[in-house]
Amino acid sequence: MNAEIITTGTELLLGEITDTNAPFIARQLRAIGVNLYYKTTVGDNRERLEDVLRQGLSRNDVVIVTGGLGPTVDDITREAVSDATGRPLELRSEIVTHLEQFFGRRGRSFTKNNLRQAYLPKDAIMIPNPIGTAPGFIVETEQGTIITMPGVPREMERMMQEQVVPYLQQKMDEQAVIITRIIHTASIGESSIDDLIKDLMTSSNPTVGLAAHLGQVDIRLAARAATRKEAQAIIAPAEAAIREKLAPWIYGVDEDSQGSVIARWLRMKNATLAILETNTHGAILEKFPPQNRNVLVGHFQDITALSGCEDCQEFTEGNARAIAQSLRKLTGATLAMALIGSSDPNFGFWSEQRGESWLAVAMPAEVYVKHLGAAGDDDFTRNWLATNALAYIYRRRDDLLP
Repeated sequence: MNAEIITTGTELLLGEITDTNAPFIARQLRAIGVNLYYKTTVGDNRERLEDVLRQGLSRNDVVIVTGGLGPTVDDITREAVSDATGRPLELRSEIVTHLEQFFGRRGRSFTKNNLRQAYLPKDAIMIPNPIGTAPGFIVETEQGTIITMPGVPREMERMMQEQVVPYLQQKMDEQAVIITRIIHTASIGESSIDDLIKDLMTSSNPTVGLAAHLGQVDIRLAARAATRKEAQAIIAPAEAAIREKLAPWIYGVDEDSQGSVIARWLRMKNATLAILETNTHGAILEKFPPQNRNVLVGHFQDITALSGCEDCQEFTEGNARAIAQSLRKLTGATLAMALIGSSDPNFGFWSEQRGESWLAVAMPAEVYVKHLGAAGDDDFTRNWLATNALAYIYRRRDDLLP
């Protein structure tokens, strides 16, 4: 079964509010094995919504619409569905009764415009709304099915889970599930990953896609099968192939963060870490979730806090070494990392002058140093530096703590 989600509302189209409905519906569809190929947003315009509905029916088995079911003149979803399917609107007495009771229980007057919510396309299946006024409805046609729900998130979510999902499962030829696996990488660009795994990215099951973030790239695998176990078996060989090709850059999967993975490694080694970062505004610390910061025994953003480093103001390899050693001595940490560099706003990853930073990691017998070719004060550069600093530690973990 193939589906499209249509969210309606000029406020969504213009970015005045964030659409949370489509992501929720998408997750529900994924869980029951419905293929989602399109998501469309359209403003409160009857003709344009009709066009989008017709297009949706032409390329999908089911079109799911949210919004536009209220009592006001700009709530035009009922009319647009009527136009797109050729089903005239009819007054439904059971909805009138529901509305009268809903307003009566709350001591509110039942104004005439609320009757708009009691009209549904001919032969539509009503979807009751136990916590709101506007019911949803389903229109089944030879070309496909349109399912409409209110735009109010809590009303839509309950309707989707309790009524729409069971309806879709009943209509599907097979009870399928879709599972996903997110592989996290750092210190490698999207184009480089694409070049290394391009042969895997043409697969239709599992599908393999890339999502670039600040300083890192996620690889998303999704497999569809009749059972969760079968879907996992489809994903496993693709994940193994990706790990083989990208091993140096992979640091975790799914809910893992760089900080949580490094914290887990430190706990396994019964080790601790101290951090000094001069030009990232605490970005390294922020990568450690609060519950994982018990492995950290010190965090500094000012070199002058370290005795013996008062003259280490220049950002050089030698000073980075000295600062990391001093930090380890001061805190008693197993490992101490020092990231030093300029916060000059004229520098930056995308600036003509990128600047430079130095990372040093002190261990009991040695100090590892890495040059990072960027500095500055913008969010991207700070995050890039923090991501690459932690990626370096994770890649060299076997050297740092054998």
